Amino acid sequence: MAIEKKTIPVSTKNPWLDLLEDLWKNKLLVFSFTFVFGIIGIVVALWIRPMYEASALIQVKTKGGSLSAMLGDVGSLLGMGGSSAETEIQLMQSRRILEELIDSLGLHNEANPTETIDRFLRKEGRVDIRYMKLPDSSAVAPEIRSKPWVLIADDSLNFSFYDADMSKVLSCSKGKLCSAPYHGDSVSILVSVMDVKAGQKFNVTQKMMVRAVNAVLQNLSISEAAKKTGLLHVSFQHQYMDKAVTVVDSLTSIYLRLNEEFSSSDMKNTLELLEDQLPIARKTLDSLMLKLNEYREKIGSADIAAETKITLESQVKLQQQIILLEQMREEKARLFDASHPQIVTMDRQIASLKREMAKANSQTKKLPETQQKILTMTAEAQFAQTAYSDLLKRVEQLRLLVAGSAESAQIVDHAVADPKPVKPKRKMIVLAFIFAGFCAAFGFISLRKKMKGVIDPFLVSKATGLSVYSLIAKGEKESLEGLHTLQLSLELESYDKNRILCFTGLLPHVGCSFVAAQMAKLFAESGKKVLLIDADLQKGNLGSLFGFEPAEGLVDVLAGKKSISAVVKTTQTPGLDLLLCGYHLLCSEGVLGTKKFANFIKLVRESYDIVILDTPSLQKTMDVSVVSRELDEIVLILEYGRHSMDSILEGVSLLSKTSTLSKVIAFNKCVLPQKKKI
Repeated sequence: MAIEKKTIPVSTKNPWLDLLEDLWKNKLLVFSFTFVFGIIGIVVALWIRPMYEASALIQVKTKGGSLSAMLGDVGSLLGMGGSSAETEIQLMQSRRILEELIDSLGLHNEANPTETIDRFLRKEGRVDIRYMKLPDSSAVAPEIRSKPWVLIADDSLNFSFYDADMSKVLSCSKGKLCSAPYHGDSVSILVSVMDVKAGQKFNVTQKMMVRAVNAVLQNLSISEAAKKTGLLHVSFQHQYMDKAVTVVDSLTSIYLRLNEEFSSSDMKNTLELLEDQLPIARKTLDSLMLKLNEYREKIGSADIAAETKITLESQVKLQQQIILLEQMREEKARLFDASHPQIVTMDRQIASLKREMAKANSQTKKLPETQQKILTMTAEAQFAQTAYSDLLKRVEQLRLLVAGSAESAQIVDHAVADPKPVKPKRKMIVLAFIFAGFCAAFGFISLRKKMKGVIDPFLVSKATGLSVYSLIAKGEKESLEGLHTLQLSLELESYDKNRILCFTGLLPHVGCSFVAAQMAKLFAESGKKVLLIDADLQKGNLGSLFGFEPAEGLVDVLAGKKSISAVVKTTQTPGLDLLLCGYHLLCSEGVLGTKKFANFIKLVRESYDIVILDTPSLQKTMDVSVVSRELDEIVLILEYGRHSMDSILEGVSLLSKTSTLSKVIAFNKCVLPQKKKI
């Protein structure tokens, strides 16, 4: 028995060279892909409307910068710690500012041109709607609620406005607010800009405020020019350059106004409250001083003993400390409970001061009644004087703060727009599409190469390590040369005993039965005694090639119902006998793997020079692996251009795992424009 050669040639070819070779072979396809994608890229680049960018620079001053340093703790308590750039950026992007911006400029109103050709030729008209009021949805028919309204230009200054059902609602002119009744409601529109030709049509829609805000945010960019500089760079992109400038200018103006209001509103409220308290404190002070003076005049003495003065100063100081600590305790009580260490400490301090205050009062009671009354009245007057002075000082400080907060931000550079569009980058778009076309071409070539059936026998032999014995042409007459080549190749192999050959296909309908039948005829014509066995026990129909109807055959022999001589058919070719499959079975592997089949093969080997088994394809069943231990050689039939290399390798691997027999390959149904030497 011939031994199969397992040596597989090692490829030394660079895979990059293979890639370049494939691309060069398909250069027309690559050019077609890149050309088509390039054209698409040009169309896309022309379709996208240009976007212009306007930018401005704003300086945000630290709120109360020098004033905070001058006022110290008072400035800190009043929120003079400054404002970060991140805070101002979030303020500018807030809905409070953006909604006012959208309402003032009508950014939620859209008028989109409808002419496709004008868009490619950059001859689209422009309509800016500053104000528009559409009727409530209940006044519009349900089937047209989602459709846009239509504006048609009568000339460069006048237009007609239609509803979604193309019913004319009103006629109006640029810069004029026009209104008209509509199904129990009304329609109003104010067009601020018209750059159109007569007859141009626009689809008019009005966005919800939330969507309009999101649309503005997508084109709005606010960032700090440099870290900790307080300089904010504000930019906005729009398809119209002048509109971009208008949006940035309006945004900065609204921000500056609201920023001033936000900065001074709290201080103004506090100032008003303190100014209201100032006359009351003054009146209280004047009243106490008047009573003190009247009492002194009454008793005829205005002098206080030195010891009494010390007691008076001590009482006033203690009273001020008690009031200050009580105020601090109230602030801490908002954050902590009564058991917190800070509040407990303050309680102890207040209690200690009150004890000292009581002690001072007890000493005061030892004084004469006249001195006690003068001391009490003087203490009340001095306390009122101190309170009034502190209140007056705070009012003056707040007035200074309010005046200083009026310029917490200012415009450094007003909005200007670059006349060159910032997008689209048309060259980059076209190049990206060309590159995508090249990648698509490469992917298509690779996929086609992988899916395309193999037609090169050298590649199959190189990949599998098996010999390709023949290329059998398509057609009965054309196939004769390939069949003779296969017969000759098989006959040149030397064997010490009569041979058992098995023909199997990788897939159904590759012509395996045809090749097996033709090889049996050629061997018989060469003087060999040949037995052709239909080993497809499930759907075998080999007898039809010789004009035989289905009859008893191999199944009956293995079942012991018939002898071999009783079921073997004699064909018209001398020396060629045919054994049909017989009764069809659902599962044939259990039958062919029995000892009965092995004994059957021994008998026919002794009676014939060559026995050929036609087995089902590898895709349908594994019969060939079951009978392989009784065989001498397996001939794998491939259909020319039908199988991928992966499927061929998989089939060969399957045969190699189940059998160590010699295996060869033959291509059937080949399309051969000219003779090829194997």
